[in-house]
Amino acid sequence: MVSRVLLLALAATFQTAPVERASVLARDGDLAEPLFTLERTRVTADGQTVADVRFVDASGQVVYIERVTYVGGAVVRAELEQRQMDERYEMTVSGTDALFEIVRDGKRSNVRRDWTPDALSIDQIPSFVAGQWDRLVGGEDVSFRLVALDRARIVRFTLQHQGATQDLDRPAVRVRMQASSMFVRWVAPEVDLFFSPDGRTMLESRGPLPVKVRQGGDWVDLDARLVWHR
Repeated sequence: MVSRVLLLALAATFQTAPVERASVLARDGDLAEPLFTLERTRVTADGQTVADVRFVDASGQVVYIERVTYVGGAVVRAELEQRQMDERYEMTVSGTDALFEIVRDGKRSNVRRDWTPDALSIDQIPSFVAGQWDRLVGGEDVSFRLVALDRARIVRFTLQHQGATQDLDRPAVRVRMQASSMFVRWVAPEVDLFFSPDGRTMLESRGPLPVKVRQGGDWVDLDARLVWHR
C-alpha cells in the first residue's frame, strides 16, 4: 500500500510529455532526404518544466542541444550546446536581469541584458502565437522580445498575419516573424511560421535555423524548412 501511494505521489510531480519530432529540409530543391532531424522532449518535476531540443545530423550525431527551464511558465534558465563549433551559452534570469555566460574559442565571458515580461525563448513561440491568434488574424501586429541565446542578446520581433497559404499539403495560415529594427533585419532574416487554421498547432517554419552547414572551410547559418511530424 505504501509503495502504491508513493508511486501515485511521484506521478503527480513527474510528468513526461510525448516526444515531438521534426525534419529539417532544404529550403528549395530535393525535399526527400532530411538534412537534420529534431527531437523535443518536455519533463515536469518538482515545480519545474524542462524543454529539451536536439538536432541530429544524417550520421546520427547530436550536433546541437538547447534546454530551457521554466518555473510557473516563466523562463528561469536556458542552455545551449553548439557542438559543431564547440561553443556553449547559458542564460540565467533573476528579476529584471538576464545574465549570459558564453564559452567560445576556449574563452569564457559574461554579459547582462534587461529582462522584461514580454521576453520569450524560441521554445515558447508556438504557444505565444496561439495565445495571440485572435489579435493576429484581426490584422494587429504583435511584438515581443526574443532570446537569441547564441548571440547573447534579446531582440524585439514582430509577428504579422499573412493569410491562408496554398503551398502546403494541408490547410495552413502563414505568420511572418521579423526583427522590429531595420538594422537588425540586415543580419536576422525574417522567418515564416505556418500554423493550423485555428492557430493551435505549428506545422512548419521557413528561415534561419541554429544548426550550421559547411560552406568551403567555414560553418554558415542554415536557411531551411523545419517540418513537424503532426
